[in-house]
Amino acid sequence: MSLTSEGSRMEMADTPLATTHRLKKNNGLSDPSECLVEEVHEDSTENIFEKCRSIEHQNDSEDIIEGSESDIKHSLDLELGTNFNRYSARRKQLLVLISALACFLSPMSTIAVLPAVSTISAQFHTTGNVINISNAVYCVVMAMSPCFAQPISDFYGRRVVFLICLVFFSVSSVLVGLSVNLEMFFVFRALMGLFGTAFYSVGAQIIGDIYEPKERGNAMGWILTGSQVGPSLGPVLGGAIISAGGTYWRVIFYMLAGLGAINLVMAAVFLPETSVETRMQAVIRESGTDRKFLNIFKYGSFNPWSVVVSLTYPSLSLAGVVAVGLSFSMYVMLTPIRYVVDPRFNLTSPIYGSLFYLAPGSGYLFGTFFGGKLSDAFVKKWIKKRNGRRIPEDRLRAVIIPLGFVYPISNLIYGWTLETEKGGMVVPIIFMFIGGVAQTCTFPALNTYCVDSMPQLKGTAVGGNYFIRFIASAVASAVALVCIQNIGVGWTSTICSFGLWLAFASVLILVKYGEKLREKYS
Repeated sequence: MSLTSEGSRMEMADTPLATTHRLKKNNGLSDPSECLVEEVHEDSTENIFEKCRSIEHQNDSEDIIEGSESDIKHSLDLELGTNFNRYSARRKQLLVLISALACFLSPMSTIAVLPAVSTISAQFHTTGNVINISNAVYCVVMAMSPCFAQPISDFYGRRVVFLICLVFFSVSSVLVGLSVNLEMFFVFRALMGLFGTAFYSVGAQIIGDIYEPKERGNAMGWILTGSQVGPSLGPVLGGAIISAGGTYWRVIFYMLAGLGAINLVMAAVFLPETSVETRMQAVIRESGTDRKFLNIFKYGSFNPWSVVVSLTYPSLSLAGVVAVGLSFSMYVMLTPIRYVVDPRFNLTSPIYGSLFYLAPGSGYLFGTFFGGKLSDAFVKKWIKKRNGRRIPEDRLRAVIIPLGFVYPISNLIYGWTLETEKGGMVVPIIFMFIGGVAQTCTFPALNTYCVDSMPQLKGTAVGGNYFIRFIASAVASAVALVCIQNIGVGWTSTICSFGLWLAFASVLILVKYGEKLREKYS
């Protein structure tokens, strides 16, 4: 079979691990991904597709589908020619806006509640540690969400999953606000995480549906901007609401429900089904059945644990270590900010302590706009040095200074100036901002490396990284305040810095040995 377009190949690459395509082993090539380390130009993805397409024509290869699936299952993986011009530029921008707003909800709901931790714990007659554990549960469920959202949206379509998740996110937010006991608070907070995080994977699929490969980076940047504004704006809004009255913490969740409802109306009116043909439609077309709802477990390739399996590849495991170091340090700093700065600077109003969240949040937002460009610049530089040959690990050279020096040192200065009560407010604020910039100079390179290093896994590779990232965030949310209360903010920051240096060591291993690891274990 011949491939009709680059968009089709991208669509094929996003299928779950359970359905793997191979080319017959002619001329020593068994998979298009083996073309990855061939000599390529700067537009490397398009060159890879051209090389692999020429191999297919030369060998007149046909697809072989592993497993004992029916002919209907085989038809699910036939590529479809995608017309990326079927939507106008303005329509595409509107769809990106809708996706970015949805991606804003989950981090907003994670961080906005932090200024209210002491107030919520008092009303439920518990401790701040217990409420922070609810944030940890939230992060665990966030890790699970992409495991289910991506395969379901691939089978039933982006629009239906997008709308259902917005409905349940908004309803869960209202029910958290109406919570009468701690158990109700925990359960519906977890459901907020489950439905709110689905937009990361579904939004990325929408971008892949409507943009050509060479245009996707800019669109994905806007979605990332939506996810970065939440951590900086959420605590400030939460602090302002708490300042208005102790019982007003519930308004935080009503506000999130309102934002979800607005996003739901926008999506219901303006968001079409962006996939050219869903897998369910393909089953109906090939089988002749007129059923409008089919069982994904029977007709689809539904493997929610494929993202976890992707972490068994050594290169992705090391990338996971990097993600753990970054996320753990981030949430250890963000979770207990008010417990740390309020007594240190004698702050009595929640809004004052909440303003400290603007420092790292502004750093996250600022770093988003050039972090990806920095890694692209390193890739182009090393392509020239290698006379046109591109190695995915070269992208990670861009994070050596931010991850190995800037972030851990900023973390140490932040922690020990608060511990020793030196430098006033200015020093910790400055280094929280610098640490935020360093972090978002690292994440874009890390995400792109996951895709570049294992192109046959595509979204699954990034999903695995997000999975372990959210698990680390959950652990950090649960232990941050306990550590600070027992050993102090200085030593807690020191532990986080050593974790960052461990992540840095993983980057160095990947830069030096990553290519050999991929060749050995691909």
